[in-house]
Amino acid sequence: MIDNADDLRDKANEFKIGLKKQYVNIPIGDEEYGFRISGIGAKSVKLEKYVKFDDIFEAIESGNDNGLEAMIKQIIEDYEEEDEDEE
Repeated sequence: MIDNADDLRDKANEFKIGLKKQYVNIPIGDEEYGFRISGIGAKSVKLEKYVKFDDIFEAIESGNDNGLEAMIKQIIEDYEEEDEDEE
């Protein structure tokens, strides 16, 4: 068993090509979402998931109002550009 960050990083980089074909399933709300390992670097692992705009509304309309799609929709709705002059 790997018990430190350096050994974990070394193994991840050694098997980078194969690991980038793997998925991580993460429960959010009542659903489980598959995120692809899209990058492995010296300091971190990058997870990636594409969510189509049509899928956002289909999920919400089918009653999944606490899932990833609803979260993304809320972030987009609430986002406001910061005024650069306020710095």
